[in-house]
Amino acid sequence: MSELNGHTELQVFNAQYERENARERMQDAINTLNRAKEDLERYLANFDDAENDRERARQLNYAINYLVTNIQPNIRIDLLAHSQAELTRTGF
Repeated sequence: MSELNGHTELQVFNAQYERENARERMQDAINTLNRAKEDLERYLANFDDAENDRERARQLNYAINYLVTNIQPNIRIDLLAHSQAELTRTGF
């Protein structure tokens, strides 16, 4: 294997792979947040259309539940952190 600036072709290939993987994971997080924004806007519309504060509180409860049960697990912070560690490890 040839060396490129002190790195083997395999190291260069692995570094490029980790960069692409990290970018895809960041894009996935953005997509998850965009979907969440749309869902939260529906809760807000329901809040605005509510006839009383009890119904408004219910819509807030739905929004809070959605954030806790859907956003945090689906954004995959663990994968973002893994990509960060792998990029640091590549040495580029």
